[in-house]
Amino acid sequence: MMKFVTLGTSHGDPTRERFNTSTLLDAEECGILFDAGAPVNALLIRRGVPFGRLRHLFVTHMHEDHIGGIPGLLKSFVKYPVPGQRLTVHLPEEAGIEAILGFLRATHRMPPEELVGFDVLSPGAVYRENGVTVRAVPTRHMENEGLSGVPSFGFCIESEGSRVIYTGDLRFDFADFPRGEFKQPAGCICECTHFPLERAVEVLGALPVRKLVCTHVADRWHGGEGEAEFRRLASALPFPVALAHDGDEFLF
Repeated sequence: MMKFVTLGTSHGDPTRERFNTSTLLDAEECGILFDAGAPVNALLIRRGVPFGRLRHLFVTHMHEDHIGGIPGLLKSFVKYPVPGQRLTVHLPEEAGIEAILGFLRATHRMPPEELVGFDVLSPGAVYRENGVTVRAVPTRHMENEGLSGVPSFGFCIESEGSRVIYTGDLRFDFADFPRGEFKQPAGCICECTHFPLERAVEVLGALPVRKLVCTHVADRWHGGEGEAEFRRLASALPFPVALAHDGDEFLF
């Protein structure tokens, strides 16, 4: 089984209840991050996750709420190096590499190459680490802002017979939800901000989803009334559904 921790679960802005999006695959031998909204390094410290265990950071798209915690995370790597550690940051756009490095130069925290490396994602690219396989799945989230052709990704994550689809942010009409990844049963970690939940229920109800965890939570699902309405709509689905909070753990 794989254990995922929803470190931060808010939509594009932090709220009183939730920080920006970041999700940790917490394995015994390594940690893999998916998105790094602020304050991801503080949330890792609070959980007692050693930075030296982190091996990869996969970023779905170049919106600030998904990358804003990267400078602090890399600063922690530079200040507290551990022998043998190395983090690879996988970004969807090459321009993001220089932007992040420029900030680190300005703050005099440039990471040495032996500590931190960068990679540009491409559709279908496959990465392997300690028995975990991660494959990049293209989405079309940036079309929400009229940015056709600007890349965004979800990820198919597999380990020891378990399979989870991490969607990242999606289009306003849910049209880019990666249905093709559900030719076989899989768990799913899906955002719940940019589209009507009723539309998602229509699509998801016809797929072999083992368990659905919703993160990147819209304001309309916050609070007692919001969560009750979310549960009402999600109750039409024939599988377990959870609305994630910061720090929740989920097994797949």
